[in-house]
Amino acid sequence: MANKEASVAERQPQTALAVTPASILVYIDFDVGCDKRIKFAADWAAKFNATLIGVAGWIPGRETGGWFATELERAEDRSDRILAEIAKLGESFRTRVGGAVQTLEWRGSFHFPREVIPAEARAVDLVVIGSRPVKEDVYRAFDPGTVLLNAGRPVLVVPDNATGTSGERVLVAWKDTREARHAVQGALPYLKAAKQVSLVAIAEGVLEWAARNQLDDVEKYLSRHGVKVREKCMLNPEGSASDQLISFAKGDGTDLIVAGAYGHSRLGEWVFGGVTRGLLERSDVCCLLCN
Repeated sequence: MANKEASVAERQPQTALAVTPASILVYIDFDVGCDKRIKFAADWAAKFNATLIGVAGWIPGRETGGWFATELERAEDRSDRILAEIAKLGESFRTRVGGAVQTLEWRGSFHFPREVIPAEARAVDLVVIGSRPVKEDVYRAFDPGTVLLNAGRPVLVVPDNATGTSGERVLVAWKDTREARHAVQGALPYLKAAKQVSLVAIAEGVLEWAARNQLDDVEKYLSRHGVKVREKCMLNPEGSASDQLISFAKGDGTDLIVAGAYGHSRLGEWVFGGVTRGLLERSDVCCLLCN
C-alpha cells in the first residue's frame, strides 16, 4: 500500500515554488529616484494584477535644524511633524500611482527603514527599493544590502538613473551558487512574462566546459518551466565581472538583470561580494536580486 501511494504521489503534478506576484512593496522617501521607483513598481503591479503597497519608515530623531533647534522642539511636536510628513508621502504615493493599479495600500512607521522594509516584506512577493544608501540622513536612510540580507524575498533594485524596465528583455547572471539558484527560482514569474531571456555565466574558478554544462542545465530547468532561453554566453574571467555584465546588458538591450546577491553581515555592516557591489554601485539597469 505504501509503495502504491508513493507511486501515485510521484505522478501528481508538483506545485511551483515561485508564484506569480500577488503583492509588491515599494519603499517611498524623498530621494531623487522615488518617482521612477514608484512608476516601475506600479507598472509591474499592473502587469501582474498585484496589490501595490507603499511603505515609509522614519524615526523621530534630531534630523532637521541642527542639535540646538531640535533640543527646543518638544518630543510630541516632533512626532506630530513626522506623522504629518509620512501622511504627505502616502498622499503623494497615491497621487503618483493614480489609477494604474487597482489595489493600493499605505504603511507608514516610526521605525528605521532598515527594519521596516524587511518586516513589511512578510506581506509581499517582491520588494522594490533604490540602489544607493542615503548617507545624509541616519533617521530615514538604509543600506540596500541590509534589505537584501533580511527581506527573504526577491528585491528589485531600481537605480536613480535607470532608463526603464518592462522586464521584457532579461539577462540571467549565472554562477553555480546557492544565491544564483535562489535568484533563478525567485525570478521564474518574471522570466515567464519576458519576451527574451539570455543566460550569461560568470566562470570564475570554473573550467569553461564545466560552466557550459551548468548553463545547459539551467536552460533545461527554465525550459521545464516554460521559459525559452534565446542565447547562452560566457564572460571572460579577467577583469570586473559586474562591469562585464553591465556592458553585456547594455549592448543586448537588457532592461532587467537577474542575479544572486552575495554577501554577509559583519559587526552589523553589510559586506558585499564583488558582483553584487558592482551592480548596486554602477548599474543603470534594474536588477532583481536574491540572497
